[in-house]
Amino acid sequence: MAYPREHAARRRSRYHHPMASPPDALLTALPGCARLGPDALRALASAARSDSLPTGARLIGEGEPVPDWYCLVEGGAIQVSRVDLEADEILDYLTAGDVLDPGMPGLPAAWSASTVEPTRCFFVPQSLVAQYRVSPPSPPAVARPDLELFVRRVSELVKGLPVTSAAAASVTDAAGLMTRRRVGSVIVVADDGAPIGIVTDRDLRTKVVARGLPSTTTVGSIMSSPLISIEPGRLAFDALLEMTRRRVHHLAVVADGRLQGVISSRDIMLLQGAHPVAMARDIDTAGSLDGLETIAPRVQSVVKWLAGESAGVFDIGRIVAELNDRLVCRALELVVTDLEARGQGRPPVPYAWLAGGSEGRREQTLKTDQDNGLVYEDPPVELQSAAAGYFAVLGEAMADTLSRLGFPRCDGDFMASNPRWRQPESVWRGYFQRWMEIPKPDVLLSASIFFDLRAVGGDQTLGRRLWDWVCEQAPTQTLFLRHMAKVALERQVPLGLFGGFVVERSGAHKDALDLKARGVFPMIQAMRVHALSLGLPDTNTVDRLGGAAARGRFTATEASELRDAYEVIARLRLRRQLACLDAGVAPDNFIEPDGLGKADRLLLKEAFKTLHWLQRGIEDRFQTEEIG
Repeated sequence: MAYPREHAARRRSRYHHPMASPPDALLTALPGCARLGPDALRALASAARSDSLPTGARLIGEGEPVPDWYCLVEGGAIQVSRVDLEADEILDYLTAGDVLDPGMPGLPAAWSASTVEPTRCFFVPQSLVAQYRVSPPSPPAVARPDLELFVRRVSELVKGLPVTSAAAASVTDAAGLMTRRRVGSVIVVADDGAPIGIVTDRDLRTKVVARGLPSTTTVGSIMSSPLISIEPGRLAFDALLEMTRRRVHHLAVVADGRLQGVISSRDIMLLQGAHPVAMARDIDTAGSLDGLETIAPRVQSVVKWLAGESAGVFDIGRIVAELNDRLVCRALELVVTDLEARGQGRPPVPYAWLAGGSEGRREQTLKTDQDNGLVYEDPPVELQSAAAGYFAVLGEAMADTLSRLGFPRCDGDFMASNPRWRQPESVWRGYFQRWMEIPKPDVLLSASIFFDLRAVGGDQTLGRRLWDWVCEQAPTQTLFLRHMAKVALERQVPLGLFGGFVVERSGAHKDALDLKARGVFPMIQAMRVHALSLGLPDTNTVDRLGGAAARGRFTATEASELRDAYEVIARLRLRRQLACLDAGVAPDNFIEPDGLGKADRLLLKEAFKTLHWLQRGIEDRFQTEEIG
């Protein structure tokens, strides 16, 4: 699964006298610029910056933020490489007439580039190219946010020694201490100095003043415990992720068991201006569905913001999943409250709201259609009719609400508004039992979204119990696993017999390939069948890969290469979707390989080769040829 070494064969070119501006022939080699008119080419030429670089000059460092330029090579040579198992692997050499496309500005670079002889280049801003490529010229784009979240460490946010209090101290003492020290929280410590909890100014307002508690109330009786902590060497982005996941606004900074300080969501907001923690707070405090509807569109802005902050595509997915889960949970709470106000009463029995598909896998970036269901506890006979009636109303109300929040109804009707997908636990178990014991390829293809099942709202214990039962049954169902493996092979990777890209020959997407259908899905489906065969409860694709590797299904090297391949495809897909949004068109999953830079084309081709290897392994392990 390594790059063929012939890609590293060096192509020499004579270094020649530099030109004042790049010729049209060179400019039209820029991605998406083959058919630009003379006015646009002149504008790009006037914006180009020329530079003469000595041997060994580094243009890009692997893992560093991608710069906002394309590099047109006029003369000399540039080596493109990446680190592979602690050694440099040469991907390509670029010479006169080539274009170095570093990728999407702000995201981590997938490789390094440096000159190997004196080289002359023209640098053209990607943001300007994008304006001419997708729309008429417009005012220069606002500069992207800086990268502080992915550069600064938690230790840099700590503003001094933490303010602490004994658990036996009174809330009056704590309030006075916070006022004198001008802090918004105190860490509660045990007699030995170990941190055991936190009290914030908000706790004093909501737990003491609002309840009319006496001033002698002890700090220990109102503190939030256990204390959520983070190591000082972690990135500020990790702190943001932890705050969002845990629904907290303060983290204790602890190293080797010793308290070093406290950071708050305000510290991160001051560092960056705005972030998902603020959106999560707004979701949780939304008082009406109308209010929630005004908040939901901000998820798209969060995705663009995180991408601009160099967040990894998998990190973006986790943040967005957290926000979408919050939206669904808060919507569910508001809908249940509204139904009660309209005389429908409360849920007759415990229930869980289920997410499937990309939401179940925590892999949404931009919003997709609804894939959900509802399971409720088997009611006694006297409540069966009431339960069915109540959850019918709830399922339909939630489908309407989620549609208002930007999640379109599912064309296949895989929603809790469909009676088939809102049933007691025993009926759901019956569904899975039939799917596993009498597998039918056409049914499994459509029902496969429920093999990514995750409880999101309601009584999540009920949902987890159902999914744990599925995971216990699946490893023993050999025929079912073979059929699921067959489903995983339905979409082959788009590489031809001789290793070239297979693209659409006609239609709206002529010369393009579908990254979702031919890249993302093969990985998702392969990891799904591996996880089910091992009884792993994980639903996220990367987590499933890690779990399978931990159980010996893949070596560490194989797992690393599979993860890298999936990340390349997911990153290019997200880049395409964000470009569509910037162009004012609906996001899609189609890219033209010829429109990519050479390095990205090589990375994508290698990623598809890795997935091809994965599919052949599925074919062999699960003996799919035996079921025709």
